[in-house]
Parts: sequence; structure tokens; C-alpha cells
Amino acid sequence: MTTVLHTQNIFNGGELSPLIRGRADLQRYKSGAQTMLNLVPMPQGGVTRRPGMVFLGEAKNATSRLIKFVFSTTQGRMLEFGNYTMRVWMPDGTLVADPSNTAQPLVVVTPFAAADLSALHFAQDGDVIYFAHPSYAPCKLSRYADTSWTFTTLTFLPDVVPPTGLSASIIGSTESTTTTTKKYVVTAVSETTGQESVASDVLSVIAASLTTAYYIQVSWTAATGAAEYRVYKYKGGVYGFIGRSTSTSFEDQNITADTEDTPPTYNQYFSSAGNYPSLVFFHQQRLGYAASNNDPYTVWMSRSYLLESFSESLPPKDDDCIKARFRSSQANRFVWLVPDRTALCIGTIGGNLTVEPSSGNVLTPGTTSFVVAPQESNGSEPLSPLSVGGATIFAQRGFSAVRDFAYNYLADKYKSDDLTLLSRHILQDVEIVAWDYQQEPHSIIWCALSDGTMASCTLMKEQEVVAWARHETDGEILSVATMPGTPDDQVWMLVRRTVHGTAKVFVEKLAPFFDDDDPSGANFLDSALTYSGTAATSFSGFGHLSGETVTAFADGGVVTGVTVSNGGGFTLGTAASVVTAGLPYTSTLIPMRPEVDTQAGSSMLHNRKLLDIRARVYRTMPFAVGVVGSDKTWTITDRDIVGGEFQTAPFFASSVQDLYLGLVGSWSADAIPVITIDTPTPFTLLAMMVTLEITPYPGKI
Repeated sequence: MTTVLHTQNIFNGGELSPLIRGRADLQRYKSGAQTMLNLVPMPQGGVTRRPGMVFLGEAKNATSRLIKFVFSTTQGRMLEFGNYTMRVWMPDGTLVADPSNTAQPLVVVTPFAAADLSALHFAQDGDVIYFAHPSYAPCKLSRYADTSWTFTTLTFLPDVVPPTGLSASIIGSTESTTTTTKKYVVTAVSETTGQESVASDVLSVIAASLTTAYYIQVSWTAATGAAEYRVYKYKGGVYGFIGRSTSTSFEDQNITADTEDTPPTYNQYFSSAGNYPSLVFFHQQRLGYAASNNDPYTVWMSRSYLLESFSESLPPKDDDCIKARFRSSQANRFVWLVPDRTALCIGTIGGNLTVEPSSGNVLTPGTTSFVVAPQESNGSEPLSPLSVGGATIFAQRGFSAVRDFAYNYLADKYKSDDLTLLSRHILQDVEIVAWDYQQEPHSIIWCALSDGTMASCTLMKEQEVVAWARHETDGEILSVATMPGTPDDQVWMLVRRTVHGTAKVFVEKLAPFFDDDDPSGANFLDSALTYSGTAATSFSGFGHLSGETVTAFADGGVVTGVTVSNGGGFTLGTAASVVTAGLPYTSTLIPMRPEVDTQAGSSMLHNRKLLDIRARVYRTMPFAVGVVGSDKTWTITDRDIVGGEFQTAPFFASSVQDLYLGLVGSWSADAIPVITIDTPTPFTLLAMMVTLEITPYPGKI
């Protein structure tokens, strides 16, 4: 027999597919786990518990969706969309009140039915969110104050009308007797947006050749909201620019018309059903739409800096709107668009494309030949992609994988890597219904899955960290969205829970990741609320869990089997000043089967026996350890404290500490340790060493 020590000091390989269990040569095998449930791999290498979920309130509608509104990194709101309704949540978890009745939350009427929310795409510019859906005309949501939100259907027409009542006066005299007809149109320029109106009615004037002594004065009636006027004269089949005026008249003293500058024509691309776009985006200071039912391969982009203007001139100007139809080798519908560098990256059902101008760095109508370069043949699902670390993260067609799409300088092209290759079981038989990215503190993608569970991916590719984990709660997670926060970015969820036999949808958010030298403020309970104040035994305000049996974490001690009354209260046997109560959940870590090289060769396929476990933990309370295949567990705790079940004031490692547990295991093919935390207590594992006794030959003892 050979006695060996096996150390695993990296756990940010995440939960790996069963198909990897024969690949002990892979680095991810050495840093991964068979099971990582309700745990989060950290970029630094350790693994920590998923925080609990804080109860904020009940959703207005059973079918809802969360959409973040982020004005800046210091100012975010969470929007709860329901059936033709929207409510506004503040970062502290409170609803914005209706200013006309502060006892009620503000409810904003929206154009969207609940059944259509999942296919809603949006792009934000400051205090305005633009929406796109193939069943709805394009619209925008504007915030004027937290209590004032307005939906507006976009017309894409200028906000100023052309002047009216055009007239002409011939001033001066001439000896010429030859006359011609001269034609003029005038436009108005908005004083608020700078948009130029359509052309006025044509003014025709019969006059001789014009000079500085014999000229035409064009006059008009002022247009409301106009800052200035632009005057055009007919020449060579078009109206060319001859000047501007801030008054209501203009003198043409034989000015040559600039036929390269003509009045704008406003296109109404999205004026009817079938022509409503399904995607919206921003690219190079333009608002873009794409993929209507009638034109699923077409992109429309507004004028530069005039986001709500799809006007064009003849001949075209560089800042005119753009309409372009793209095709790859297959006619596949566009499902997402993301700007990157000078390119516009497009995801289709059949593959990904990049669109760049044939010359220069900017897309313009004058760039008549677009470079449409197919990059990858991995199709996409119509799930809005995420931007993480300079890459676009998208769901592969059929939700069989999650991939990134980024420019590779060595290959001089965009390439796509499979982020789920070693963890394909995470997405087996499920779809991602919603996802979002939490940058701080651990760079995590959170995915709500169609079976009601959640998956997370700790992603930091520059550190070669791609680590998946699974998460469960007593209910179904329906939607997830994030917004900036301090110290952690906030992760919000819609969760369907059955309370006392009745299904309800709750708005909840993850508590901050625990990192404190005082465990009393830790939250590792779901749908939880916290009391902090004078020591008490009776607590109220838990009506959302009426009739349920919950667990309490009271001043650092665990109290199980607490029943919430129909009135939403409960009582503890001992007074406590900081009490968190909610639904318990279990975190489980099963590392990969330890494999080492011995003098006789690899330990793979050799029976072994687990003798003891040493764990290096950080800010951790007692946890249970067992062995795969056995129902028996032991509590691992400080070597100077007697083991056992702690009910109050349990041991807490306030910093880094090494713990030890001796085992009397039996021979088996696995001898894999199992770590379980089923109490609402913190747990962070930095390293684990196991002592194994291994047979010198394969087979049973």
C-alpha cells in the first residue's frame, strides 16, 4: 500500500462534466469539481458560498421581467415589467411611490403584454431606453424624475415643421428682358434638437438674371420652435443649398446652388406591422434597428448624433441614415447586434458576421461596398448577448453552449470559444431564459434556466478562469438582472415560491458576498429579511412566508424549525439583536477524484482509502464532511475545539485558518470527500489536502 498526500488549492475550474472524469491530465481537472452546488468559484482560486436572497416584495404580475436602468455606475434603477405595467425599484430595495398617493407604488402604463416581454430588446442612452419588438412599433422610455416616466411611440419625424406662406419680392431693376422661372424651398431647424424639417411647399418666381442690384427676397411665416432656416434653390433636377437665415426672409443675389447639399427626406421604415424591428443597438453615434419580419436581414441606422432621424439627402451625405441588407451563405435571421472596435458584430441563427466599411473606420452611406466577413458557423439564440472583458458572450443555437466572440489579433479575425466545453451538463435539457453580468466582486455571469434553477460562470479569461456552478432555491428563478452597487454589484431576481400552498412571485436580490470579521451580519438564507436593533424574542414583518417553517441566524447562532405565524411573526427562545430569517438551502462541494503519480504509476483506477482531511478556510464556520457513497458526515472545526453540532455561538475562523478531521474510511473506488453546509453560515475554502492510502494494483481489495 502507498500513502500519499493530495492537495487541491485551486477550485476555480468550476463544476465539470462527467465526461471529464477520465482526464486527470487536464489543468481544469485539477482545479474543478464533480459537484459545485450553491457555491461560487472565485478568480483568486478559492470557492465561497452563494449569498442568500433578500426579499424585497411581491411582483405585481405572475409573468414579469426585470430590466435594469443604469444612468451611470453610481445611479441605477431596476424596472419590473408586467402585463402593460412597469414599477420602479430603487437600489435599496424600495419601490418608488406614486406622487399622487404615496401609500401606493408608482405604476407606469406600458405598451407591452406580459407574453411578449421575453422577446423585448432594448438599448439605453442616458435617461432614455429604446425598445424593439417585432409586434410593436419602436418606442422609448424617458425618465424625467424617479416619479416621472413616459413611454413614447417614435415617429422618426422632425420635431419642427417647415415654414409656410412663402412669398417673393423682386428688388431692384435690370435692363435684361429675358426671364426664367426660379424655384425655392425653405426648411426650419429645431432650436432644441437641431433637426431639420422637411422642405416647404415650392415657391416659383419669374425673374430676369439676378445681380446684387436686382435680386429676389424670399419671405415666409415663422415656424414654431425654429432656431434658423435653410433656403434651397432648384438646379439640375434637385434643390441645392444657397444659404441660411435667422429671420423670416432671405435675399438671393444670384447665389449658386450647392447641389451636394439638399433638403432631407425622412424615411418611415417602421410605419406598419411586419416592418417593426426586433433588435435595437447603438453604433458610432447612431441608433440602429434590425430584423423586421419583412426584412429579417436588414440593418437601419439613424443619422449621426440625431438618434431619432432616419433622413437622407440626394446625393447622400456621410451623416445620413444608413439602410443595408446583408446576406451570408445562408439566409439566416439576425438575432443580435453588438458594436466592437470599428465593426458591427451580428449574430444570426446560422452563424456570426462582422460588418465593416470598405474604407476608413466609420460606416457611411457613401461606403457603398460593405465588407461582410463570415467569422463563425456557430448559430445564436435570440438572447441578448453580454459584454464581458472585451468579448461578446452569446448562447449557441439550441442553448447547447455558451460562447464568446472576440477579435483575435494573431488570427486577424473574430473567433469564438466554447465556454461550456468542459461543463456541457450545466445546459443539458435546459434553456437560458435570462442572464446578466455581475462585475464586482468576482466577475460572474448569472443565468436563469428554464427548469427554475440558476447557473453561474465566473469568467476572467485573462486569468484563464472559466468556472461554472449550479444554484438552487426553494422555488423557481424566473428572471435575473444586475446593476452597479457598492461594494458588490447587485443581482436581482424574480422567484416563484409556493407559500402555504399558494404560488407567488417575489422580487429578491442577492445579499453581498460575505467578507467580515463578524459573522452576525451574514445572510445565507433565501427570501430572507433581517432585524437589527434592541435584543428581542418576537419578530414581525415576515408575512411573505406566513405558515412556512424557516431558519433563523440569530447573533451568529443557528435556530432551525421556526414557524412563521399567519400574521407574519415568529418567536425565538433567546433574545437576539441581529436576526436574519428565511428559507434554508444547502451548499455542496464534491471535488474531482484525487489522482496522483506514484512510483508504480498513476493512481487512476486504483482503489483507495481516505484517511484524513485538512482544509484551509477563510472566515468560515463549521461545516460537514463525508465521503462519496456514505451517508455519514462529520463536523470539521478547529482542532482546539471539541467537535459536535453547534446550536449557538459556534466556532468562527475570523481570518485564514487550517482545520483538520481524521477519518476511518473504507476501501472504495472513489474515496472522494463531500463538503456540505446546510446551516445559514459562511464558508470559504482556499485549499484542501487529503491523505490517501492507495493499492498498488487496480481492482478490489
